[in-house]
Amino acid sequence: MDPRSPDPDAPAARSPVPHGHSAHRAARPRGRKWGTVALGIVLAAAAVLPAACSTGQDDAGDGSAERVTVTLPVPPTTVTLLDPGAEPRGVLAYQLVHGTESEHLITARSTIAQVLGGDPEQDFSRPEVTLPLTARIGASNAMGQNVTLTVGDATSPDDSTRAALQDAPGSEATLRMSLSGAVHELTLSPSPASNDTAREALEHALFQTVYGVGVMPSEPVGIGARWLIEQPIESATDIVQSTTVTLREKTDDVLVLDVSVNQQPSLEYFDTPGAGRLLIDTFSSNGSGTITVDLEKPLPVSGQVEVRGEQQYSDPATGFTLQQRTGIALNWSQP
Repeated sequence: MDPRSPDPDAPAARSPVPHGHSAHRAARPRGRKWGTVALGIVLAAAAVLPAACSTGQDDAGDGSAERVTVTLPVPPTTVTLLDPGAEPRGVLAYQLVHGTESEHLITARSTIAQVLGGDPEQDFSRPEVTLPLTARIGASNAMGQNVTLTVGDATSPDDSTRAALQDAPGSEATLRMSLSGAVHELTLSPSPASNDTAREALEHALFQTVYGVGVMPSEPVGIGARWLIEQPIESATDIVQSTTVTLREKTDDVLVLDVSVNQQPSLEYFDTPGAGRLLIDTFSSNGSGTITVDLEKPLPVSGQVEVRGEQQYSDPATGFTLQQRTGIALNWSQP
């Protein structure tokens, strides 16, 4: 998936999410090799993450099954207060209590359609996946609070994905989360029985789930407050995701937040192995949604965010073009 990965089809390289780009099947227009390039989107389409992987024996049973652990660094966020909102104002901070649990239901759906030159459009979309998650609050450290997410009976409307997910229960993700809600690191540990299809689907959905739309400013705020969350997306080119958050409602520790998402590349090109440099001719990626956050729980308790984009890239030597349409929809609820 990540063009920088040595083998995008190798299980260890499959860390699919909005965190970059994709390089699956290869085409060879005009003598040059073009991978399937999916730029964007954490709130976006298929992607593979550069990951540090470690393998250890699973503790369950006789230890004969192998549990693979993948640690994914999460790019840092920058939060800028745009409007403090109305009085009264107060500081918004997560209050995660060691040992407590909460139940969440996450549905992730991503689409990517791509056209190489004059070829027919190809569909590289990922099947929708619904994950029941139990979030357990662990001990805190210098990087924040440890939160473990345990997967229940995941499902999908796609038959092959649904069948693969039957062995996914017990898969885990551990994240380190600051009081502001920023996630610093995500560690994925699929159940030993999970096959590659299940692992890829879980990693893709889980990474999108924790990518920060619920990060709070450090300053006191009131109803109507607006703040900007900026976060880079690791990709073949530098992309920055900018999320504008508006505090619509506040009842005790429960917040209703309106979010507006925009993604833009920092450069006018990107480089891919085997294809060389591609120019970014056009790039749009925007979305919006509303989420409800309980500051005593690590994940949103309800809401939806959807982002759609259109991009065109071209080979400066030949003029050959690559066009794509991308999209991601995330839904949060409690079972």
